[in-house]
Amino acid sequence: MNKDKFSNSIDNINVPIEKLKEREKIAISHAKKKRRVGSKTKRSLLVACGLCVSLLGSGFVSTGMAGALSNIPLIGPIYKDFRDIAFNKIERNQLATIIDKQDSQNGLTMTVKEAAYDGTHLMVSVVYTGEKVLSLQDEKVGFSSLTINGQPIEVSNGGTGQDDINPNTIIEHHEYTFVNYDEYGDEIEVAVHGENLFGFEGEWEVAFPLEKVAGEIFEFSPQVSAQTLDEVYTITAEKVTFSPLTTRIDLSVDYPVEMNANDTWPWFEMYVLDDSGQKYEGLTLQTGVVPGNYGHQNILTLPPLDTIPESFTLKPGRRNSEGYLEEIKELELVIPLNKNNE
Repeated sequence: MNKDKFSNSIDNINVPIEKLKEREKIAISHAKKKRRVGSKTKRSLLVACGLCVSLLGSGFVSTGMAGALSNIPLIGPIYKDFRDIAFNKIERNQLATIIDKQDSQNGLTMTVKEAAYDGTHLMVSVVYTGEKVLSLQDEKVGFSSLTINGQPIEVSNGGTGQDDINPNTIIEHHEYTFVNYDEYGDEIEVAVHGENLFGFEGEWEVAFPLEKVAGEIFEFSPQVSAQTLDEVYTITAEKVTFSPLTTRIDLSVDYPVEMNANDTWPWFEMYVLDDSGQKYEGLTLQTGVVPGNYGHQNILTLPPLDTIPESFTLKPGRRNSEGYLEEIKELELVIPLNKNNE
């Protein structure tokens, strides 16, 4: 795959002005202070994800599309390149649901291949095939989005990843971390929407039901805090949730209220250690904020874990004037995970 083209497209996609209001709640967690989830923020502001079922063949796939897809390798390696946070567990446990539904308009076919949902996280993979060459130029990419039960999704972080498999085929994947855990229940109706995509004019939509991935959910409410000595900043670990697709840490951040008005509220960059010293940062730690709360609520997303650790240690920091990250020792926070706070 053309990884250079993929990397460049991440940083150079323009958001159409007429769509900004629709996406304001999603965009705030990425646009403010140029923050990003790793290196994966894209035009629809969903996070790149990966699902690990084969893309090859389907009763819903047209003859022309089947020919194009025959050249695509297994989806696991593709999405591993997209650096999905849950790749290993999805592949090992075959957690993705095969969808294989499509909509064809004006020479372009949009096929939803797989999806996975666990109450706090949603992943959807899509393949586009065209009768002519598909364009990834900024002005021709168009707009795509997802809805749940007919409504826009309120997320803490999210984005889309894309790559061209060949000149007539593009693979795309979406990922959301929701603001609230389990706000949609066990069964949802998902729809993928597309408008004027990759140089083709028109509108596309594929809707499908999706059930929550089977698996145990473990929730802890540690309610532990760390505060700076001057009492200006306080970070509290409200809840930790272990689900099949992610490990989620809900944090609250307190700071002087006047920072809301003048838009100087703090953005703390963080990494996390478990009790065995395993470090989560960069591509293994996604950070988002709840839209409209001026950073008062942060959500950290880690990979799903097979074994619950005894504790996490949160290491916050801020960038100095030279761009270097400086840890804030006063805000270092040990988050216990035991039966007493489950």
